[in-house]
Amino acid sequence: MKKELLFELFIYALLVILVAALWNKPVILTVCYGAMSLFALLIWHTKRDLFFYFVAFILGSVGESIAIYFGAWKYSKPFYLIPLWLPFLWGLAALVVRNISETLSKVGDRRNN
Repeated sequence: MKKELLFELFIYALLVILVAALWNKPVILTVCYGAMSLFALLIWHTKRDLFFYFVAFILGSVGESIAIYFGAWKYSKPFYLIPLWLPFLWGLAALVVRNISETLSKVGDRRNN
């Protein structure tokens, strides 16, 4: 359980570090997040995992695009309204948050039993 949580937190930290370090190099960041997506989906590949990833990939990107279109904010290096790497980040974030919450829930269930 502890290893699982540490791994999930490592993936989360890597997502944050990569965007902080590479936001101004969108092609490199897209390749990194694309590779991480493939890796993550090799590890977390149930139908539910795929569903979470692709729903977040699409809905997160659509929501950001709508907000940007109406002037809520803007990205410095967009592809079309949003950076090319952003859908991958949305998908990965959904997987990581889902898995961290499930791992923490298992820890809580063990303590209650």
